[in-house]
Amino acid sequence: MKSLSLSIISLLAVTALSAQTPGAPGNVKFQLVKSPVTTASSTGNPANQFYHATYSGAAWGDPDGDGRMDLVYSDRNSHVNSQTVQISYYINNGDGTMRRAAGHGLDPAAFSCPIWFDYNNDGHLDLLMPGLSNHNHQWRDGDTKLEEVVAHLYKNTGAENGQAKFEEVANHGIRPLYNGLQGGKGHNWVASGDFDKDGWTDLLMAGFDENARIESEHPEEAVRALYLYRNINGERFEMVANPLNGNAPFNGMTDGSVMLEDLDGDGWLDIMATGYGHTRTSESYVYWNNGDGTFSAHTEKLRGIANGSCYVRDLNNDQLPELVFGGVYMNTNGKNFFFYQNLGNRKFQILDIEKYEGYDGTQMAFGDVNQDGLVDILLGGHGASHEHTTVVYVNQGDFNFTATGAHYADVFGKLGHFSRITHGAHHMVDVNADGFLDVWMSGWCNGGCGQGCLTEMYLNNSASKGVVANVAPAVPTNLYVDYDKAAGRATFTWDAATDDNTPAAGLRYNFYIKAKDSDKLFEVVPADLTTGYVKVGTIQNAINKCSYTTSIPAAGDYEWGVQTIDNANTGSLFATANFTAGIESVETTPLRLWGTFGAIGYGCNDEATLTVYNLSGIAIASASVAGAGSLELPAGLYIATLSTADSSVTAKVSVK
Repeated sequence: MKSLSLSIISLLAVTALSAQTPGAPGNVKFQLVKSPVTTASSTGNPANQFYHATYSGAAWGDPDGDGRMDLVYSDRNSHVNSQTVQISYYINNGDGTMRRAAGHGLDPAAFSCPIWFDYNNDGHLDLLMPGLSNHNHQWRDGDTKLEEVVAHLYKNTGAENGQAKFEEVANHGIRPLYNGLQGGKGHNWVASGDFDKDGWTDLLMAGFDENARIESEHPEEAVRALYLYRNINGERFEMVANPLNGNAPFNGMTDGSVMLEDLDGDGWLDIMATGYGHTRTSESYVYWNNGDGTFSAHTEKLRGIANGSCYVRDLNNDQLPELVFGGVYMNTNGKNFFFYQNLGNRKFQILDIEKYEGYDGTQMAFGDVNQDGLVDILLGGHGASHEHTTVVYVNQGDFNFTATGAHYADVFGKLGHFSRITHGAHHMVDVNADGFLDVWMSGWCNGGCGQGCLTEMYLNNSASKGVVANVAPAVPTNLYVDYDKAAGRATFTWDAATDDNTPAAGLRYNFYIKAKDSDKLFEVVPADLTTGYVKVGTIQNAINKCSYTTSIPAAGDYEWGVQTIDNANTGSLFATANFTAGIESVETTPLRLWGTFGAIGYGCNDEATLTVYNLSGIAIASASVAGAGSLELPAGLYIATLSTADSSVTAKVSVK
């Protein structure tokens, strides 16, 4: 293993208030990697450093399948030429350093939003790289160079000599967009996920549509878009016409961000979109998935945010993901950083609107950096009280966070903060596979570079402070299938898993399915089926409950599996099972009972009676059931009995 040259940046000493890991130290320590790149730099670039970029999005993933996170980002490099757009692709050496790849055939895009996803279900990570081929692109009435707005889709054809190979896909159907011509925009303006549950990963994109602008009678109103694309059998993408209630488009957005996540726990991916809309003010929307290819708008108005990024993540381990907002409220031009707590039943409550310093140019990443089972937040932005700022918000529970980093009090001394980087990309990934989330950041900097740009990597060395490395969570058990032949759908269920740090209610799950006679497989989150290694640095639309429903396209024999993902974004091995579609009964499984959010789950092959008692032994509910399902109940402890004519099972069940 190579010897690394490290400059110690000791970061935050907080006491872990969570009781989920008694005695686990809360101290976190990061170390700046002084020479993170092992390949030689070209003329003008700093030696042994990542090429700098100013306003770039970035994507971490494992396209070559070696179990290590690689990196791609693209923007101008002021060290070479202030206007040239350059793509950077780095391969992980496995020891906390990386090497710059050549001969990859990928084209650059400025103000980009690259994402890794498997669009054709072949098990390899493909790449979408949308943005601008010209950093100085501008609208020129009838002479606009529309070809400068690009959406490159690359198919991963497999690894050769330790490097993934790519082929650009023609006629993919994705209309090119871009999210703005400044750095203060969100860099998560593209999201992927299977919104219609047909077993193919779809796309959601927001931004300017210059093609629509030139065709419109009101061009100023036509450029903002929010487009949903259905994946057609891994061959092409087709824009969904009028997805809002089946008769209207979504509200167009730019200068913001989008997410595809299940916000209400019904198993269907909903939409959150923020940015600068047609009203010329900040706007934020939630669209609820109706399960029929259409969406309905959330009825309560949310506080608008633009010129920053908004995300979805469960911050209090209750299986209901929160909305995390960072950006400008343009109605007052004020900067904000706050949360909407998810209360369930499609209700949200705004929290902490004035508690934390506000930011624009906000980029965020999420994960448990100190192994206390709570999700922490890495944030880079341009603060309301300070200029360029990068901080870690350490989760103390109950939506209380301790901020440390640039401009904040440092308990270790004068080097106790990250470099001051904003308007670019901030990510947390386990670069060296040591069980700790590391930090990588790139963007507009204050200090550290004469060109005003900086790209750095910090390894998490919290082990030196007594923090125990994260280990993979337990494998799910008791896999069960309920197949609806008439509907052509199957519901897959499993028992809740456990983890050393993340509580059961905070665990997420990944699911895959493949026909046994096919080399195609669908995964909710791209992961290695053999090792369980999660192959993307930013996890989108992981499953919050112990069930997943999807279409079964044809009769035949299928293999499926499920893995657990903890709050440090580590995946377990997969539990696997088989079933045959085309017959009514697919598996023989014993009677099962389990607790979930807002309900008691059950599974049985035959008709059964479910009876629920309180802890005093008084029956409070009874129902005739069959197959797999759930009985809604308030949170609490219950005694449940599931009985058929031949057998019975009784269990104490906790409803969250």
